[in-house]
Amino acid sequence: MKNKFLFLTLLCAGFLTSCLKDDKYALDPSGGTNVVEFYNIVAPTSDYNAPCLVYTKAFEAEAESILTAGVNYAGPENVAPKDIVLQLAVDPAIITTYNTYDASKKYVQLDPSLYSFPTTVTIPKGKKTAFFEIKLKTAQFDFNKVNALAIQITNTSHAVVSGNGGGAIFAVPVKNVLDGIYKIESGFVQRYSAPGVPTVNDALNGSLAGNPDLTLSTINATTVEITNLRWAGGSSSVSGINNLRATLNPVTNQITMSAVGNTTLRNRTGFENSYNPATKTLTLNFEWNLTTTPREVGLVLKWSKVR
Repeated sequence: MKNKFLFLTLLCAGFLTSCLKDDKYALDPSGGTNVVEFYNIVAPTSDYNAPCLVYTKAFEAEAESILTAGVNYAGPENVAPKDIVLQLAVDPAIITTYNTYDASKKYVQLDPSLYSFPTTVTIPKGKKTAFFEIKLKTAQFDFNKVNALAIQITNTSHAVVSGNGGGAIFAVPVKNVLDGIYKIESGFVQRYSAPGVPTVNDALNGSLAGNPDLTLSTINATTVEITNLRWAGGSSSVSGINNLRATLNPVTNQITMSAVGNTTLRNRTGFENSYNPATKTLTLNFEWNLTTTPREVGLVLKWSKVR
């Protein structure tokens, strides 16, 4: 099934000029010049000082996913006085500029074989906006890359291309099979003050059933990051295991647990760590701090909804 998303956007640096810093999130249509721009109704995922705004939408890995984008006519004239034909083209230089500003993002322009979109879009006479589809072959995306697509309005038959709204970056990560929001069906946590010495009268020990849902977010094709894990009672977050991750073996459906922030975290020997694709259920058993203050966690998670 096609993954459709109305992705109307963007206030990016047109032709690599810097974005206006006074108000990036709204254009003033009452100004003296009529402009054409990408139409923006969603919040950006880039910070206010970025040289270009970025918008992010994750997709399922499908043969074809559809992202719907919009263009807009703004200025003293309330609506387009005639049909306005816009020319569109990819512009990887926009991504280069953004990556220079924030090297941690490492956005990579999609290969041309992975997307298609019309090179012309017409805003009809009497209208302000028009929409077009970007078709994405998300099943063929490289999960190890931060996939993105930069598009520029290169020409218009009327008015001028907006200096801060004429370019668009679409960040389009793809979700792996584990991605989603999960309910805790059952589980427990046990803390130790030393190896083999369970803590006494420790309110953080006990059942995890009924704790808030966990979020599993795609890292790559086989790994998700687990967030919102809490101690028994759900009142406080589990600390010391930042960037908790589960990695799926797609052949055996076995899970390997790890944590970027704590290299001692591992699967509990002799306990199940697996994924059941038929029921979308994860069984996880892991431990950490084995030689100092051990902690043991067991979880059965059931997929609840998309993230």
